[in-house]
This record gives sequence, structure tokens and C-alpha cells, in this order.
Amino acid sequence: MSLPFNSRRWHGWKSRHGAWRFKLLDQATNVLRGILLALFGGVLCGQALAAEMLIEFSLADDGALLVSYTPPAGVRELPRWDRSAIARDFWATQVQPRDACTSLGEDHIRLSEGAHCRSARLRVTPKLLARNASYEAAQPISGTGVLAYSGFYAVTLAGFDLHWRWLAPEGGYVLQDGRVHRRQADLLVDSTTVSAAVNAGSDDPSSWSQVGARHYAYLGKAHLMEFPGGTLVRDPAMDDKRVDLIRRTLVRTMADLSQAYGADPVGPVGVVTSTADLSNFHGDVSEGRMMRLRLVPAEKEQDPIGQGLQSFVMHETAHWWNMGVRHSDSDRPWMHEGHADWLVLLMQSHHGDWSADTVKAMAASAINRCLLARGESPAATLAPRYSKQDDPYACGFSLMLMAQAQSHARRDPTDSRTPLALLAGLHPKLGLLDMNGFASWADGGAKGPMHGLLFNPGQPFSSGLSQALQTLQIVEAVPVSESGFQARAKIAGRMMMALMETDCGSFGFTSNSAAGGFFSVDREGPVCASLRRGQDVQTLENVPMLADPVSAWGAMKKACESGRHLTVGYREGGDSSLPCPRAMPAEPPRHLLRLQAGALQRLGLSS
Repeated sequence: MSLPFNSRRWHGWKSRHGAWRFKLLDQATNVLRGILLALFGGVLCGQALAAEMLIEFSLADDGALLVSYTPPAGVRELPRWDRSAIARDFWATQVQPRDACTSLGEDHIRLSEGAHCRSARLRVTPKLLARNASYEAAQPISGTGVLAYSGFYAVTLAGFDLHWRWLAPEGGYVLQDGRVHRRQADLLVDSTTVSAAVNAGSDDPSSWSQVGARHYAYLGKAHLMEFPGGTLVRDPAMDDKRVDLIRRTLVRTMADLSQAYGADPVGPVGVVTSTADLSNFHGDVSEGRMMRLRLVPAEKEQDPIGQGLQSFVMHETAHWWNMGVRHSDSDRPWMHEGHADWLVLLMQSHHGDWSADTVKAMAASAINRCLLARGESPAATLAPRYSKQDDPYACGFSLMLMAQAQSHARRDPTDSRTPLALLAGLHPKLGLLDMNGFASWADGGAKGPMHGLLFNPGQPFSSGLSQALQTLQIVEAVPVSESGFQARAKIAGRMMMALMETDCGSFGFTSNSAAGGFFSVDREGPVCASLRRGQDVQTLENVPMLADPVSAWGAMKKACESGRHLTVGYREGGDSSLPCPRAMPAEPPRHLLRLQAGALQRLGLSS
């Protein structure tokens, strides 16, 4: 299985594209407009002020996305809501004014003076961004239409209503808020809500929801497929076999979660499928019960029985429950990403899709990836939201596993609920699942091992998690060379990154477990002095990097201390001679973890 290094094959973490507060002048100006509107009954300088800021989307005949902004009368400068680097790059490269009335600044849209200039009209060139930490601004779906995310287009004026509108193309439809609209879809946000969001600023996660800036909408003509509770947009490039598997997985997963939680999403759901000539799957869900599933072309799929695709769909479906039917603290992404992955394991195990050996291997891989990502930095000192020193999928999964083991250890033997139903009880019926609530559920009270691991600033994380899992008789220590491929790839990948950054200025490669394991250097990656692009790196100092990364690190250290260049060996062709990395990667651990023989029983996953 070929996996991008330091990236999920199945999942992409959902971010909010960064956070930038409006300039003080912008806020003061907008608040003043709202005050004047209230005082003078909507009349300013002799002109009647419109009550709303209208943002309208439509589809051009050539497939471009057309966006128009019609502001209240007298308003000529529209401050953009998302001012992150990703958003600025999108506006600089994919957005063009359609007429002389419209001009673009770094963080605003400008409408020229003149009675004829009533709307700012823009043309967006659809393009797949393919960034793991970002929604898609305007993703083309195989010539059938465009999937657009509202956050990139939001502008906000305090004191005025915000009106989102998506127009269906002729002979097509809009899929928005989980519903199919044959004419148009509308989303209205009142002025009080807009003002509150502007005052909070775009770095407040809840403010994105307030202004409708977390919505996917598809405009186009792709074939629609109904399933119980929702609608699927079929990319015409998608093969029948995988479409059928996606549909069946959606139906089964929604039934499982509905039964476990005793509740369904409020309203129908919408799923938009797509294919892209990339090396991995990527998916996300937005408010309005919308899901995007991006797959690799069928001929590049290395999962002939579909287990990877099935888990991918199940993970995204889980977010409709842990961030929709129930809610988790968005400042701690491991609480919903790890929870979704843990739900996948419980469902796959329950249905017998994964053997006991597969379940144990998947669990061990996640635990070890987490240990390598977080290291010994205490969890209590970990910054909120996404951090490079974290793996929200693997670490959230590991903490869910520990909580499951704690809960099962004190379980009443007469309790016949399934592990899935027990886990559903983790989320409160009302309110937000936060770290304290999670720790209390795991410990069965106010204090215990989970509280210590998460809240004690003097508790090293990796050793603390390892000790807790060993105490629960879930894991045992094993040499790195005997650990799973993913853990070894994580260690070896750090060496590969250091080598490429020194030789190439940046890095780009994927790991592959075939033939003992190797790293494929990106064909379109950076220009390197010695490493050969498009080739498969297998050894470092004649030691297999992926089979024995600890020995490879030791050989690299020895060569560099003696002042020698390093020898890199490929699967084919001669060796390369590379300088030692400018910064040596940290010494890797010599032991990782694997599940003990009776671990599944102690997790309640096996009789």
C-alpha cells in the first residue's frame, strides 16, 4: 500500500483555514454603519439602505463558478472573512473580476462608484487544491459542475443581514444543506448574528457557523443516486463497483450509528464523489450534512477488496454524529478525528470485516504513530487545535482505546450493550464533549489515569500512555524492527525528510511497503543535487531504511561523525552520495508497542 509520508491515506483533517481578525478600522466602520442604520431608519445620506449583503453563486456554460456580491446601498468595500494564507492564494490565483465595477484588494472586494455599479461580479476558475488541511474552494467534478465551500467567499458587514444564494444551472440542480434544489438554495443570516460573529472574529470557531461560512454546495448536472436518508452525486469518472460500495457503506454505517446513538442527523444528507489523479483518498464533511469524497482513479486503487475505501467512508459518516448529532470540542481535533477512527474499528470488528489480527495491527499502528508524533511533551502543554507535534487521528484513537479499556474493566457483567452503544454514551445528550468530560467518562469519576495523562503538566505523554496501556494489559513492548510498517515508516521518514531538505531544499516522497519497503521520490518534486527524482530509495549506508530504521539511523550517525558522505541505495540503478543532513533527526526509540494476546477481550471486542 502506497502512502504519502506524514499524511493520511483515508482522511484529511478539517481545519478552518487559519484565523485573522479584521483590522480595527474595518470593525469600527461596520459597527458605525449598523448604528446609523438603527438611528435613521435605514436612510443614510439621502439613500435608502438595503437590509442585506447578498452573495450569489451560479455556474457558467464553460464550467467556471460565477460569484456576485450585491451590498447594501452606499457600501463599496467588502471585507473578506477568511484572510488565511490559503485563502489569499486562492483569491490571487483563481479569482478574476468580470467587469470594470469590480476590483480586488489583498483582503477585500472593491465596488466602483457609480449608479450602474450595483454588484461586484467575479469569475472563479475551478481547481482542485488537494491540501489536507483545507476544504476545497471550487473543486471541479469531471465536467459536470463545481463543489464550492462558502468559507472562501464570505464577506461580512456588521449591522446587515447576510444572504447566501446558490442558483441551479439550466437542466441541473443545487445540492445544499443535504437537499436537492432545482431552482435555487438560500441561507439567511440575520444582522444581529452577523454583528456578533464580526465582533468575535474569524479565529472563533463558532463564528464560522454563525455567518454560514462552513457550507459545501454543489452546482451542476451529475447523476444523482438516492439512498435512505440522503442523495449521492456521482462523478461520471467513478466506476460502478466503488459507487456501489460507497452507497452500501453509507447505508450500513448510518444504520449502525443511528441505532447506537438513538438519533439521526436533522434532515437529509448529501454526498459528492470525485476522482483525482493523486496518491491518496481525501474527504471532509461540512455543516448542512454535506460530505465530499475524493478517490484515486480505479486503476491506481491498491485495495482490491475495498477495505480502505469502506473505512474512509465510515470515518466521514461518523462526523455527522460526533460533530452533528452530538458535538465535540473543536479546539481538540483528536476528540472527533480519533473518535471517528475508533468508531470505524468498532463497526468493522462488529461486522466481522476485520479479523482479530487486522484489528490488533490497526490498533498497534495507531498507538505507535501517536507515540512518535507527540513524544514526551505533556498533553497538558499541547497547544489547542492542530499542531505539528500531534497526530489527531492516531492520538485520538489511542486515547479512545485507553478509555474503552478503562470502561470495560469496571463494566457490569450483566451489561449487554455493544462496544459501539457504550461509546455512544460518551457524548452528552446536550452540550459539548470536552476534555474533562472525556476523562471523567474514561476514569468513571473525577480523577484517574486519564485525568493524569491529559491534565498533569508534569506527566510525559508517551511514557504515560505506554505505562497506562501496559497496566491495563493491552500492550507489550517490542523492538522497532518487529513493529508494523506504519511505525517504521514514521521513523524512517524523518531521516528521509532530513536528507531531502539538505540535498533538495524541500521534500516530497511516498512510502511503500512492497519488496521490503522503499521511499519513492516525487517525480515532480524539488530539484535535488544527488537524489534522483522518480526513483525508489531503499537503503541508507547499506541498511534497509524501512525494514530497520533504528539501525539505519545508527549507521547514518556513525558516518556523519566520521565526516563521510552518506550512501543511498535504490531499488534499481547505482547509488547516490549525499552530504549529511544539516540537522540530525532525533534518535528513534528502540522499542514500540503491540497488542497483547488477550487485548481484544479486555477491550470488549472478542468473546
